[in-house]
Amino acid sequence: MATAPTRFRHARLYLTFRCNSRCGYCNVWQDPVFDGHRELTADGLRRCLDELAELGVTYLDITGGEPSLHRELVTAVRHARDLGMTVELTTNAIRFAPLAAEIVPYVDTLNISLDTLSAERYHRIRGTDTLDRTLALVEGLRAGGADNLKLICVVTEQNAGDVEDVVAYARRHRVAVYLAPMFSYFAAQSEVRPAGPVRMLKLAAVNGRGTAATAAEAPARAPSPVLLRRVAEQRYAPYTRVDLAFLHHLRTLSPADVTACGANSRILTVGPDGRVMLPCYHEWDASIPWERPYRDLVRDPELVRVRDEEVGHRPACRTCAVFPYLGLPMSHRLTTPFLLQAFSRELDRLKPYAAALTPERRAALLERSDAVLAELERVSAPLRPGEHLDELYRFEAADAGVRTGLAREPVRVEELLADHAHDDCWQVQRTPHRVVRLLYTEILPALAAEERLGPARESAPATDVLDVHLDCWRVLLALLPGGKAPDLTVRRRLAHWCARAGQVLAGRPEASALALLVCLSTLPAAEIASWGSPRGHAEEPLVVKLLCSLAGPERRAELAPLFAPEFTPALTGEPVAGPVPAAGRPAVSGRVPTPEEARAGHGLESFVAALRGADTGALRAALRRWKAAADPETAPDIARRLLLAELGAAPR
Repeated sequence: MATAPTRFRHARLYLTFRCNSRCGYCNVWQDPVFDGHRELTADGLRRCLDELAELGVTYLDITGGEPSLHRELVTAVRHARDLGMTVELTTNAIRFAPLAAEIVPYVDTLNISLDTLSAERYHRIRGTDTLDRTLALVEGLRAGGADNLKLICVVTEQNAGDVEDVVAYARRHRVAVYLAPMFSYFAAQSEVRPAGPVRMLKLAAVNGRGTAATAAEAPARAPSPVLLRRVAEQRYAPYTRVDLAFLHHLRTLSPADVTACGANSRILTVGPDGRVMLPCYHEWDASIPWERPYRDLVRDPELVRVRDEEVGHRPACRTCAVFPYLGLPMSHRLTTPFLLQAFSRELDRLKPYAAALTPERRAALLERSDAVLAELERVSAPLRPGEHLDELYRFEAADAGVRTGLAREPVRVEELLADHAHDDCWQVQRTPHRVVRLLYTEILPALAAEERLGPARESAPATDVLDVHLDCWRVLLALLPGGKAPDLTVRRRLAHWCARAGQVLAGRPEASALALLVCLSTLPAAEIASWGSPRGHAEEPLVVKLLCSLAGPERRAELAPLFAPEFTPALTGEPVAGPVPAAGRPAVSGRVPTPEEARAGHGLESFVAALRGADTGALRAALRRWKAAADPETAPDIARRLLLAELGAAPR
């Protein structure tokens, strides 16, 4: 049975199918299905973007084809920015330079394709002799102060030997480079993709529903393990981005498995004339014409059917690695790929704070992180996604609460609701990211602000942060059911680093974030108290909860005086005096509030109480309505109220 559509926050706008490159790994210029399509005018683009905003889209990926070939690219970018959207744009740089001044200041990320610095190989890969234009664009924009550039390097057997040169170029010009191993959706780099059934359709302009594909697609081939390893080894290179979740997907790709894809469930795929492309750009053989607002089109029975029955299920889907469609769903499914994605994102944020790595230091970090990542994959392997698009992880009712794959024992209903108060997994309570991010959001910026912690001071705490990152993950992976307590050396090393940082941050507001982090270590509570306290920090209740799982009774009792008195019972096991405080306002008219009312703060405690003891079906139904009533602005407050109620603490 078709499920209700999930709210859309992302859209991919294929502004044009025309392209002036001839890349062997791309099919847009090879397949006749992409020929001769009408493109939106300036007014059409404005209306299209207005409707996407009404749908809830806040992130727009403008792609193609080559977007700079569309005469109204500037209109699209400016209007999306006026609507408050985050805008990402990808270009091959051949014709982009004349438009740069009107576009670059208005996009959040400008992706520029650059696979090699060799003109000969560039021509062989992309079919054009325009490497000089790409380099001139990058260097000109950087000279002008543009800091929103990202190079996209598709890594294949042809250019694998050029990766270090591209990385060095990126570092020299201080621009990020994303290394993307080529997937074999379009067969080998030097081959034209064989015409498959979709390509034989030569769809009409309105692109109505075509006949079902029956012929076999070209066999997909994952990159070699050697190539994947070569990319992974660049993860500690400055200015270099390596998505470990993508590498994991390529390593584990299997035609026997359904692929978790966001096409037209979380990412609306919009063609050059405004149509919704089904099932996605890469398997496109049907459309829903743009004859109604997008808020109506996403509920169209055919879109819902294709989304539920075909997306991820087709033979080509099961061997697909088009990461723009696959990366977003990873944020909504608390499984191994999400944790790897979180680790990668943190690493990107932490590298700028570290001193330049020597080859020996980099090799040591790679060895240590290999061990941590192996542990991450081991303990997260049993995690399973939810059974519905709105469920972040699988759960079932238990006598004592709710059983999930994230904890050894059943958790309380409050935790399930608090996790699902947010749209995605980034705020789930038992993922290491919730605590580790304190490093780059608060602690390291404060350390970097200290003049005495310049790059020349090798003893500065900021230079060791990549080791601290690994230590934090090793400690927090013990939260998961299969996790093991780390070696005492890990906690002691974390304690030593935090003690050094605490001496620098003593008396500063950021010391409270550091105090939360160091509670995971062996540092004595008295030493922590000498430079900071976690009291009043937004994540104080969360760390109290995590300590109840990670620390023994003696350590919790030692740390309890550092926290607000209301958390003492949770840390020491003392009974709560009196009834548990209400987590929200009184129930509406004495009845059980609806999920919508509870999310608005009306009768949250009564709503939670009604779900205690509910069976799995009732929990799932309530959770769907709870998610449907989501409000990003109030989600943090609702989640905090639930966590405080779970700990027996009064709302603050």
